[in-house]
Amino acid sequence: MIRDLYLFSFPINLIIGLCMVFAGWKFRRLSSDRHFTVALLLLIAAAILQGVLPPYLSFTSSWPFVLVLVWFLTVLGSRLFRRFSLTGTGLWLALWAGMLGSADSLSMQLVLPSQEYVQTALPFEIRLDRFSVHRYPTGEPMEFIAELSLKNETTFRKKLRVNHPVYHKHHQIYLLDYVETTGGHVPYCTVLITYQPWRWLVLLGIVLMLAGAVKRFIT
Repeated sequence: MIRDLYLFSFPINLIIGLCMVFAGWKFRRLSSDRHFTVALLLLIAAAILQGVLPPYLSFTSSWPFVLVLVWFLTVLGSRLFRRFSLTGTGLWLALWAGMLGSADSLSMQLVLPSQEYVQTALPFEIRLDRFSVHRYPTGEPMEFIAELSLKNETTFRKKLRVNHPVYHKHHQIYLLDYVETTGGHVPYCTVLITYQPWRWLVLLGIVLMLAGAVKRFIT
């Protein structure tokens, strides 16, 4: 497994990515169908292996998987330099940005006690001000609302709902869970905080793949 993934964070990952683009252009002879078939079969085998492994063994975080993905992207890039394709470019961009962006990504669960700022490595402090549960007349929960204070240079107050994340300083905050006492008081809630600066390139790749599929369908 790759233990020190953050050693490859920006700008190291960008330099590696540009080297992969250069390799695809330099070794354009890799664009043959034989090379592409071998690269695609290796990638499919890696995906199947990840699917059969136990959840605690992440093959996608291992050097063999990274090498297979780099080989596939190099071969696919060489084909795109020979013959441009919207679908192929979208696939290449989504995989390229997804692999390189993982070093800059962050995903952490955080327990927020009521009326107390939590100190983390995030570029802001976060506090749960109030948690309310709106119920149907039958007593079943209808909506959960966590009122948060987010403080860096200034303080921002946000309302966090289930499936409606809060965006702050390029981070996404999702409501996961809460604990309610007998009297209806919520002493703390649990949130998921993610940071994915490369996600826009992944989304662009998906859009290009869809555009390529539409173009193929109408022509």
